[in-house]
Amino acid sequence: MDIRIYVYHHADANINKNRYFEPIQGGRSIADTKFAGMIGDDTGDNISARNRDWGELTALYWIWKNTRHDYVGLNTEKSYLNFSEHGRQQISLLNKQMDFIDFCSQNIEERCSQHRFLTAPITKIHPPSAASDIQTFYENYCFEHDQQDLDLLLTLIKNEFAAYYETALITAHIDTRFHDENILMKRDVFDEYCTFVFSVLFAFEKVIDTSGRSPYQKKVFRFLYAFLSNVFLMKHFMHGSKEAFFQAGEIIVPKFAKQYSINAAICNPEPAKNPIAYGSTIHIAISFDDNYAEHALVALYSLLSNTQNGSHIHFHVLHDQRLSPANIHRTQQTFPGSKFSFYDVSADSFSNFLPHNRQHISRNTYYRLIMHEVLPADIKRLIYVDLDTIFCDDITLLWNMDLKGKILGGCMDEGGITHSRKLFGRNYNTNYINAGILVIDLAAAREKYGNLKFLYLESFVKNIKSITLQDQDIINIAFRDDIQILPLRWNAGGRLYSHNEQDVAYTDQEQDDAATNPAIVHFTGEAKPWVASCEHPLKELYFIYQARLREQAGG
Repeated sequence: MDIRIYVYHHADANINKNRYFEPIQGGRSIADTKFAGMIGDDTGDNISARNRDWGELTALYWIWKNTRHDYVGLNTEKSYLNFSEHGRQQISLLNKQMDFIDFCSQNIEERCSQHRFLTAPITKIHPPSAASDIQTFYENYCFEHDQQDLDLLLTLIKNEFAAYYETALITAHIDTRFHDENILMKRDVFDEYCTFVFSVLFAFEKVIDTSGRSPYQKKVFRFLYAFLSNVFLMKHFMHGSKEAFFQAGEIIVPKFAKQYSINAAICNPEPAKNPIAYGSTIHIAISFDDNYAEHALVALYSLLSNTQNGSHIHFHVLHDQRLSPANIHRTQQTFPGSKFSFYDVSADSFSNFLPHNRQHISRNTYYRLIMHEVLPADIKRLIYVDLDTIFCDDITLLWNMDLKGKILGGCMDEGGITHSRKLFGRNYNTNYINAGILVIDLAAAREKYGNLKFLYLESFVKNIKSITLQDQDIINIAFRDDIQILPLRWNAGGRLYSHNEQDVAYTDQEQDDAATNPAIVHFTGEAKPWVASCEHPLKELYFIYQARLREQAGG
């Protein structure tokens, strides 16, 4: 049996190939580079030149017009159909680089001999990273894209492809879909599928004007393909034989980072004497409890080891009853050269109204939302720092950053585009930041927004269904138009060093620069260096500073 699944690539990474899976470069006719080791979509009958707006559809068209396999389909470089016995209807993330392609191929011939449609699992529809916010296909499309496009497409189907209109209406208004457009079909069904998809899209192309749209929203043909694919499959699923369908599993293939190691220079800092801008004192807000006290002290020790301005730093510690007097005293005794102020915020109930949906995050994370009320009113500028961090450069340089009239400075998050789409849909931006390291113009914030607690609460209740990352989402909503992006090296998160299945706003070069020369290593996620299973390549930095701290303490 001749079975071929073409894997669409727009980058020459994560190339996997065997007798069933064949990589194909999309848009090769307009690409700057022809990827080695794979065919392109630019030979024979092709629409390769449409790739910028049509995405993997150019590969699908090429397969339709230029191949004659018994069973044929298309996957993307980010996800593969999985035909293994235990993978059925399961969506799994590949969390380390490994040869998985033969694993996916298990039982593929048997599955094809018994079924005509082999698809991804059927799943609920929701915005990116917001699984609890269930939507219909129509609601989801209108949230992320232009409602008029889907309305126009439905009208087109009604008038010119009436045999599909009933299914199209049902598909638009139910809350389930085939998870991806990853497909494998018997040849006659595949031909029918492509005839429907391209007939509709070519007709749609004649009546749509995409001029003036952003490059992302010009990909309307790609977005509508997801709908058309589901319409076709649902029509056969509902009105044909369900036994003809096999819902395979999927393996999601993230983007893997290159291998990094500890630079000797960051282990042995020799900080220069940097002048302090914006006054003579660097104000830093932090929060921790007894469970985090050891890690907090290591983070602070690394911070102070990388600056000559320790005597000009004032730490403001927001805490509740979970930080004992013994650890308060220990902190002050460990760093006598810096000033510490402690603020017991146990009586503040604001965090009680906010979600606690991530086990490795404590309520302390919300205390950054009440800093403006707790800290002295004469503090005009402030740095907030998470304490699952190790400093590798002088925090004075971060303090001196020009916010260019913005309220907040931060670094792009390691899932920034994904989370911005989750919160803002079609109006997403590239300014979604990680809230673990912030530079805040408190004076300007108070003047512009007045009661910041009201701003945060409004941001939460108006977007409650979309918020999954707690205070970080709230901060990004509240200051959406008031964020200055800082160099990524000042918040080098964990995914810079491992794998990332999310969409980011920073470039590969920016990632490599930050990972190679971090100013702050931020151990984001659950893989903390003190956890035995942590595989972060720079985790040893934590233990280096922990050992030095203990040596200083004489223990």
